[in-house]
Amino acid sequence: MNAAQIKKYSGRVRRRRLFRRLILAVLLLAAVLLLIDHNFKPLVLSLAEARSAAMASQVLNAALGQALGNGIGYDDLMNVRMDENGQVALLSANTVQMNMLADKAGDAALRMLESMSSEQVGVPLGAALGITLLAGSGPIIPVSIVPIGSVSTDFETEFEACGINQTRHKVYLQVSANIRIVIPTGAKTTNVTANMLVAESIIVGGVPEGFVGYDLTSDEMNLVQ
Repeated sequence: MNAAQIKKYSGRVRRRRLFRRLILAVLLLAAVLLLIDHNFKPLVLSLAEARSAAMASQVLNAALGQALGNGIGYDDLMNVRMDENGQVALLSANTVQMNMLADKAGDAALRMLESMSSEQVGVPLGAALGITLLAGSGPIIPVSIVPIGSVSTDFETEFEACGINQTRHKVYLQVSANIRIVIPTGAKTTNVTANMLVAESIIVGGVPEGFVGYDLTSDEMNLVQ
């Protein structure tokens, strides 16, 4: 084999080695991308859910505060009927006033949710790789979040024994939103709920001749509802 043939053979060997290295690099890059995608999606969805839930909770509480801004009294929501002895005989809800308040809170929450601008969650590339030592390293990958959802409202009441002949009656307004989190790698729906105390009152009854200590459960107390 002469020098020209040796040179030609050596060049062919180098090209084959270069081609093998190129194929290996492409396969390695594909494996890394698959690993990133596998770890990236649940991580980003988890971060997006936490951020969206925090944002939505702030919005719902602001909407409740706005709806209750003018002040709501216990007598605005509940009708109290007394018996001939001056004791509470019947509690009934003022459904008209309660529906108006619920609609106001729901409308405010819906407007605020719709006006929320898109947020971004920064995810380090090392975290997407799932390697503990690299969890906080690497370039930050921005992920957009678009909260979209419907709003529902409801009232909850609570009766709490606060004395031998006293019961505290609390009325809460609850606002719930189903938030749709949309990111480039997927989507997820989560529910966010906010409660706010609307009104409360102490219901005073007659002093019993005898008393046996007994802690009522929440279910037993709320049988009055």
